[in-house]
Amino acid sequence: MFIIALVLAVLAAGAVLYGLVADSGEALGFAGLCVLGTLLFGVIASMSIVPTRNVGIVTSWGKPTGRTTGAGLQWTAPWQDVDDWDASGQTWAHLGDQCVWVTVAGPRNVCIPVQVEYAADAGQAPQNWAAFKETDGKTRFETWVDRRVNPQMTAALISTFANFDPFASVNKATGDVAVPDLNKTYKTPLTDALKTDLGGQITVRSVAFGTPVYDKATTDALSAYSQKVLEGRNLDVDHANAIKRKAVTDIDAQVNQAARCLSIAEKNDKEPGLCLAGGVALTHSTN
Repeated sequence: MFIIALVLAVLAAGAVLYGLVADSGEALGFAGLCVLGTLLFGVIASMSIVPTRNVGIVTSWGKPTGRTTGAGLQWTAPWQDVDDWDASGQTWAHLGDQCVWVTVAGPRNVCIPVQVEYAADAGQAPQNWAAFKETDGKTRFETWVDRRVNPQMTAALISTFANFDPFASVNKATGDVAVPDLNKTYKTPLTDALKTDLGGQITVRSVAFGTPVYDKATTDALSAYSQKVLEGRNLDVDHANAIKRKAVTDIDAQVNQAARCLSIAEKNDKEPGLCLAGGVALTHSTN
């Protein structure tokens, strides 16, 4: 629009000069129309509408001026343009089957389901707009997300889970394998890592994890380890029971067996004849 306004201004100036020299009313009338056209297209060229929740990047001849605008109707110099930069909430969603595979302690392979909600920082918009071009049908913002944000998100996730130990979830007493609460343990570390890696270019609004998924080798190893813990627990129980049985046997060996037999017979109201074996005799006095 600015180019059209500029062309009309030149035509208006030329028509005025010609009209004055040639004393032509038609030329002066044409010049007047060109002036009106210049004003109209100049006003249109100065107007821009920035979509809701977007940031406007003010550029001059294709270069950012460093000025940003809010949403709505915005006014600039006719030779300036306003390009959109999305400042609304974005989602880096990798839940369910879209989980991210990372290598953890062991080394083992674990797929981490995670979703990060974030928004681009408006203050960094002019620099990021200038650093990325429109490629493959994507806007500058989409290119920035694909080439800057997404790789850094992945890198932060990998570094956060570098020391994650799947076997720490095995209960050493029972052998049960608990479901790790990733939200409790890793939400804050991942948020801090994202702030560090993206250098204030985004604002992290929320981080949410799902249940981790292990590859077959790790799943089999966890099952085997759990079984070993359970077997060890059973051996400990058997050992404790054996000690108790031996203690009871030792106590029984110290008790006079005939006296013990007579006591049991009396308690159960039975004949004590069987207790007379083994050289034990009963005496009866008739004084």
